[in-house]
Amino acid sequence: MFFKTLVAISIVLWLPISAAAQNNRLTDTADATLVATAAFGTLTPGVSATPASTQVQFRLRSKNATGYRVDGQASFSTTLLAIAAGGATESAADIGVGITSIVAASGVSLPRADVISTGFNYDPGAISAVNGLTPFVGAASGQATLADLSGSIKILSGNKMAANINTGGGTTNYLTVTMKFAVVPQYFTPANFSSVVTLTISNGP
Repeated sequence: MFFKTLVAISIVLWLPISAAAQNNRLTDTADATLVATAAFGTLTPGVSATPASTQVQFRLRSKNATGYRVDGQASFSTTLLAIAAGGATESAADIGVGITSIVAASGVSLPRADVISTGFNYDPGAISAVNGLTPFVGAASGQATLADLSGSIKILSGNKMAANINTGGGTTNYLTVTMKFAVVPQYFTPANFSSVVTLTISNGP
């Protein structure tokens, strides 16, 4: 039995400054430690084949001579609000995740050699469902999901950005990264879902 209502889903992103903060720094777009919630809200199935999407932006800084790397890891939890009764239950594989843009501020060293890891270089919000079901096929096939982050893996890397990682005061020594999440509303068992995505930046490559 499938249910016709899907309640709110939220993606909670916790992006701490890494232990190698003397060379690298990861912050929100106001140069503070990023703790953000990207909420989908209530999803109603059968409305559209286009995924509902949400995004978070953050800044990267690195003065390390060999560059930087960003690793990601995600946990996923589900709290059912009804008996599954044979219905489908949302999983981490139903949530697409991708890096949709990297924008260099005016003070960043050029040329850039930033590389988004295989499968994360796409916009999950632009992938339509042809059969009403989850369209994301996983990182190995070019469309990463939260399931691909079950263990910590590199999702982004690149070369040195500037001679310092100073923040504030009009500094322009950073990259602005946009990470997007998407899910197709389906006839899932009513539930609350949440994911904690932890990103860390360290010396590359």
